[in-house]
Amino acid sequence: MKRTGFKRSAPAALSPFSGNAALHGTTFKRKSRKKREGHDKRMLDACRGENCYLRVPGVCPSTAETVVPCHSNEQEHGKGMGIKARDEFTVPGCFACHAWLDQGSAPREEKFSVWRAAYRAWEPVRAAKLSIEVV
Repeated sequence: MKRTGFKRSAPAALSPFSGNAALHGTTFKRKSRKKREGHDKRMLDACRGENCYLRVPGVCPSTAETVVPCHSNEQEHGKGMGIKARDEFTVPGCFACHAWLDQGSAPREEKFSVWRAAYRAWEPVRAAKLSIEVV
């Protein structure tokens, strides 16, 4: 039997698990994200539009359009389990080199030496770009 003209008298109950329905109309405020220690947007922005400085042999493509800031993976630069290194310890790197640095199967010391060489080359360029004095 088909019902015709059925009109609901009250709105349907919302489940507390359905998206934002649980917070709709409440007095709870969402917390703003806590800033990560060592975060410096200027250092990250300086890497944008640069060439890849990592240049891993056999990994780095000749035309890299996906250059992103690559953070150090060394503990002395603030890296820890679930914690990124400080933003001052970044170098511009293409997607392929960044993946090799973070997930590659190369020995840790090889990755560290490639990153350190890239950082030595990048540091004076970044300092000139941001008008920072190199120590």
